Order: sequence, then structure tokens, then C-alpha cells
Amino acid sequence: MATRLRDYLRKPTGRAAQHPHYLEIVVARTGHSAHTFRINLDTLKKTSQILGLVFLAWFGGTFYVAYSHISNMEAIARADEQAEKITLLQNSNEKLAEEKQNMGQHLFSLQQRVEQLAAGVHGLVNRTRSKFPVEKEQNKAQGGIAIPLNFANAGQIVDSEFSLLDERISSVLPELETTLSRELSRPVGSPIAVQADISSTYGLRSNPFGDGHEFHNGVDFIADTGTPIMATAPGRVIAAGYEGANGNRVAVDHGFGYRSVYAHLSKVRVKTGEQIQKGQVIGLSGNTGRSSGPHLHYTLYYRGQTVNPARYLKTN
Repeated sequence: MATRLRDYLRKPTGRAAQHPHYLEIVVARTGHSAHTFRINLDTLKKTSQILGLVFLAWFGGTFYVAYSHISNMEAIARADEQAEKITLLQNSNEKLAEEKQNMGQHLFSLQQRVEQLAAGVHGLVNRTRSKFPVEKEQNKAQGGIAIPLNFANAGQIVDSEFSLLDERISSVLPELETTLSRELSRPVGSPIAVQADISSTYGLRSNPFGDGHEFHNGVDFIADTGTPIMATAPGRVIAAGYEGANGNRVAVDHGFGYRSVYAHLSKVRVKTGEQIQKGQVIGLSGNTGRSSGPHLHYTLYYRGQTVNPARYLKTN
């Protein structure tokens, strides 16, 4: 059947190629006359070619429209981004212009005040000389290099004094910044937000697990398991996890020689190397390690030595 169909569709040769090529389909039923359907294969082929060209044109047009739409969307997005940047630059320029104008007005006002001050000083000197002429005639021991004060140089002299003052402030600022950073790095306040009683203070105490005494290097806060524990200063986590008698613990380096340790935690909420802020929850209290009940063991170090946290706890 397939072979016959290919024979029908094959382009004829010779004289047959000069005449139309038809495909006849005969439908016959018993007791009825036969029906014949004739299909012009040449017309069918041309129609198929035309439809194929139309489909290719439609597909190409659709693809071009879609590509153009995507390109236009990207161009619009880039244009919106550029417009936003331009708006930000314009706002920044407006702020700078406003600050420049305000600075100019401030300098003009300062200049007026300096001129008024110079005029007042000049008038005071003249009035003093007129009221006390004897002072002018007395020969007092005075000397040194002096710059006459007048309207022309008053502003320059004041500007020079301001420059000296600014240099002095600039020389002090680094020390002030270092002092401020050191103060911010000090671990102060309680590591527990809620009110918590202290079950064991810093120093010598009776051994809670046997006979004798031992040195307790921190402060124990009574806290139910799961109570949030907070960092008492900003810093970097240098240890986070289980460590023998301390159980689950977090150690934080605050810089400038300060270090804090939070022990016996039920859960640790930070990782080693993480930068944390003051008041950030670093874990939950618990009863891990060498512990007789749920509590927080809090230790402070300064330059490698433990210190009594009591005075740091009371500092705001």
C-alpha cells in the first residue's frame, strides 16, 4: 500500500509530466454506485509549499517580535536603572548645594561676628585710653612681637586661631576614638535579660560536688533551661561548642584584651568566627558539663587573666 502511494505521489516523467497528475479515490458499497474523488497532486504540492512558506514566515515573524519584546524589556530595565541613578545623583547634588549654601551663610555670619568683635575691641581700647590717659604716659615693661588689630586683619587672625584649634582637636581625635572603642569593647551589664539570682560569686567557694574548697573563676546565674543568653559586648566568636567541664560554651573576643565565656548552655546559637553585637542572643542556658542544675556560668578575662565580673555587671 505504501509503495503504491509513493508511486502515485512520485513526479511523472516524459510526456506524463506535461499533464496534471491526479490521485483518484474510489469508494464503492454493495448495492450502490461507486463514488470517485480526484485530487490534483500538483495543486496539492503547490498548496503545501505555500502553506509551508506561510508557516515559516509566521514563525520567523513571531520569533522576531518575541526577541524584540525581550530586547525592549531589557532596554527599559536599563533605562529605569540609569534614571534611578540619575535621580540619586541629582538628590545628592541638591543636598551638596544646600550644604554649601548653608556653609556659606554660616561663614558670612561668622565673619560679621568677627568684625563686630574687632570693632568692639577697638572701641573699648579707644574708650579706655580716653578715660585713663595716665596709662598712656606710664612707661611699663612690655614688649614682644605684636600684630596690630584692625578691621582688615581681624578675620585672618581669628581664622588662624580656628586653624590652630582645629589642629589641636585633630591631634586629640585618634586618642578619643581609641578610648571610645575601648569603652564600647568592655563587656558590661548582665548576660541575662531577665532578673536572675546569683548562686555562686567569683573567688573561693565550697566544692559543690565534694569536700574541700575550690576557686570559682566566674559568676553563676540561676536560670531555667532555655533562657536566652546575650553577649555583653560586640566582638568575634572564638569558640562555640562542647568543652569538657564547661559543657556547651561560647567564648567571645571583644578586643583590647577583653574576653568573655558563657558555659553550661543547652544550645549554641552562634558559630566560630562570627561577628556579633552587644545584646545578641548567643545561646540558651542549660545544665551541660560540670553542673549541678540549670544555670549560666559567666567568666571575664582581661589580658589573659580572669577578673571579677561583679563591677562589670553593675556598669550601665
